[in-house]
Amino acid sequence: MTDTTDATDTGGTAQARRRHGRRVAVRCVWAVVLLAPPVVLWVMGAVDAAHHQSPTDWVGNHRTKVALENAALLIAGLPVAGGSAGALAGALRRPPRTGLWAATGAVLGALALWAFGAWAVVSALRNLRFVF
Repeated sequence: MTDTTDATDTGGTAQARRRHGRRVAVRCVWAVVLLAPPVVLWVMGAVDAAHHQSPTDWVGNHRTKVALENAALLIAGLPVAGGSAGALAGALRRPPRTGLWAATGAVLGALALWAFGAWAVVSALRNLRFVF
């Protein structure tokens, strides 16, 4: 049997640290993959709103701008809040696993964004009215 520890290894084996690093990287990639579609949709909406501004309807332009700002805060805020909460929870563990917990929190924040988006679509479809 070969020993995978080295003389300066104080936090476990080198193999366990590599496995931990891979888990963090995989969760970060999942967070990016989950966030890509909402970001693309937001950018498409912002470009569309910029091209179709009304020269006289200040109120409508302002509502569109505020809606885009709120969506941007939601898209960026949920994963950041999840990552921050995960980092705090991971720091309280022994041994601390701050990176892994932060990445997991970011993924959960991205999933919460998708859940909110699904709820918004269902809510919009429920309130859909056709007036003739």
